[in-house]
Amino acid sequence: MIPTRHAAFGGLCLLAAFSSPPVLAQANNADIPRMESASCPTQALKDLSAECYTFYGQENWDNPNGNIVELPVGVIPPESSETAGSDESSSNNAPVAFFPGGPGHSALDKQEYLEQLRKDIGNRTLVVFDPRGFNHATPTLECPDYADVSPYHNIVHTPALTDSLDPMQRMKHITDEVSACYQKLESEGVEVAQYTESATSRDLEEIRQLLDYEAINIYGASTGSGTALSYLRYYPDSVKSAILGWPWYTALRNRAPLDEFYTLKGKFTDVLAMCAADSEACREQVPAPFLAIDRTRRALDDKPYTAEVSTESGKEKTLYFDGAAFLDTLYLMLPQYYAMLPRIVSEVPEGDYSSLHEFFMIDQYQPDTKPGGYAMGAFLAQACNDMGTNRPTPQDSMAAVQQEPAIIGFEPIWLCAWWGTDGDVPPEHSDPVESDTPALAIHGQMDPCCGTRWSDELANTMPNVQAIELQGLGHSPVSECRSTVVNAFLNDPSAKIDKSCRTEVALDDWVLE
Repeated sequence: MIPTRHAAFGGLCLLAAFSSPPVLAQANNADIPRMESASCPTQALKDLSAECYTFYGQENWDNPNGNIVELPVGVIPPESSETAGSDESSSNNAPVAFFPGGPGHSALDKQEYLEQLRKDIGNRTLVVFDPRGFNHATPTLECPDYADVSPYHNIVHTPALTDSLDPMQRMKHITDEVSACYQKLESEGVEVAQYTESATSRDLEEIRQLLDYEAINIYGASTGSGTALSYLRYYPDSVKSAILGWPWYTALRNRAPLDEFYTLKGKFTDVLAMCAADSEACREQVPAPFLAIDRTRRALDDKPYTAEVSTESGKEKTLYFDGAAFLDTLYLMLPQYYAMLPRIVSEVPEGDYSSLHEFFMIDQYQPDTKPGGYAMGAFLAQACNDMGTNRPTPQDSMAAVQQEPAIIGFEPIWLCAWWGTDGDVPPEHSDPVESDTPALAIHGQMDPCCGTRWSDELANTMPNVQAIELQGLGHSPVSECRSTVVNAFLNDPSAKIDKSCRTEVALDDWVLE
């Protein structure tokens, strides 16, 4: 039996809100919030000996609408039973609650991922859950057709990047699916505006109280770090320390897409400058590293690379890769491609496209795209809802794409113009978080999205944030150094972290002529 703030759980009165599909349920408000023991929803949680529960909460906490959300919760015990719940070297034995990213990407069925988290946090309890809208939650916000057009899930072969050479035509592939996703969810009775970081923060706060934890450490991944910061904003007394993994949070990501795009584009030039500094041969091959990216882009705009692939029906289809596709591929794949970038930028402007078949992953083309562990509606709902009233209009986004076509494959923010509503978020939701809570930010050196400037920004209002950049790694970096530093930080969040292991992953050899 788990602790509860109610005298008894009471019976759950389930009423199908819609006959097709029955994605929502209604309940007596007196029974909410509550949590019940449940079978684990995934084999990974079972294999890790998790205690599993189902949390029942209001879809709309402020104005209950009769709909409830059901969230799976797993409490994974420390690996060593002899010291479970204690660690003599640590002043901080509180459980660690994990916020998954994406948004919309469930970690509950990924055993290797969960084992890595447990390795990171040392001998502590790990609390994992699927936030509202995710795959194992009820309702699940499913929009699988969006995966076919999303650059984040179809990578570089999405028709939004490769279907034509007209950016406005490519853009329409995405905008039509965004509108269709919103309309689908609304027709299912979902109050779409309630699927936000702030609502998820309230869900976790209720879970924390029902589990009878006095305070917790929080650990976020990517957009999950944004949710972790929201939790810290709204429930500061519940947090002992915060780990912000490769953070992508609202205060920066909700800015105009054009601003963010040109900021991250500098990372590609930084890589070339690093190559020139490391190697005389690289300097000779790329004598103008600060101009090379733009020269390569212009070459592909003047003469796009094309490739023939087979569709599901067996017909031939032409994929078009222009300068925007080049920049978007770098954005998505830089950790894998940074070493070959000097070769590409020296060859392509000279008309040599021999390296582009590999670069654009033509042999990996799949005509049928699967969303993997993503709930695609949750991806769109959180990304767009968390903008609140800051959402762009279609005119804003069309003007941005006309000015910079590569925005199509960059951030999802521009497409939120075609989402059907503003999210129900507090006015201060995108303000910088002000807190003295100790925090650790982890970045990959080859992560164009979420580099150290994000923690530099945080440091303006969170003076106790420390940051580490792991050499040669990208988004969601995995290394021994990451686990060593996270565990040391949790042992004593106020101590200065030792960054000496940050270069343990060697840089790849530069690919030259």
